[in-house]
Amino acid sequence: MIKRSKTVLEADKYRHELKYICDELELRIVEQKLKAVMQPDPHADENGEYLIRSVYFDDYHRSCFFENEDGVDPREKFRIRAYNCFDGRISLEKKIKSHTMTGKKSCLIDRQTCMKMLLGQSIRDQLGRDPLLDEWILQSETARLHPVMLGEYVRKPYVYRLGNVRITFDRNISASSQVGEIFEPRISRIAVLPTGYHVLEVKYDDFLPDVIYQLIDSGHMRQTTFSKFYLGCRAIGGKINELQ
Repeated sequence: MIKRSKTVLEADKYRHELKYICDELELRIVEQKLKAVMQPDPHADENGEYLIRSVYFDDYHRSCFFENEDGVDPREKFRIRAYNCFDGRISLEKKIKSHTMTGKKSCLIDRQTCMKMLLGQSIRDQLGRDPLLDEWILQSETARLHPVMLGEYVRKPYVYRLGNVRITFDRNISASSQVGEIFEPRISRIAVLPTGYHVLEVKYDDFLPDVIYQLIDSGHMRQTTFSKFYLGCRAIGGKINELQ
């Protein structure tokens, strides 16, 4: 039985990551407080938001899904990410979770390469272009890495220079089995959370400034190990594009 090799490429840097599930009212209250000290992400649109779509990959044994379910540490997963249904910036990413810290490796890919990866076609012609892409090719050929779920949500990000803090408000988190339609304006989706509930994520380097901690510590939000990948797979059955 062939299984994926682990962490061929380590992340350049690991960061702390806190996640909270909250309702719309709680989210708005926290946002109003944070706006007084944090800046909107300059890459967002006029509303301070952007749409994120990520296609997640898993191997023949669904290792990523079960490792997430079992809380295996360290663990990793590959995804392709695009913004606002636009193909001008597409990234292949490997997210690594280790000892409550998260890290990421990424490289840019073009639309043709992206679609081949989503359709299960060979991209051997890309060997040697980037170490991360080489690793994905190895995993796809030895462990049958393949797309299993498309996740979608609207993100509103804020940044704070001290501590390199990034806080994001992720709304309308949903999952789809239509992994090949990452750039389509409209796709069939299933909500991952109950209506009116969203996720707040806090990412920082070595420390979280007290002023930020106090603003998000409302006493009502529930910290969680929320995984968009895991809950998205559960929402659509976890068997999308599973190879026979």
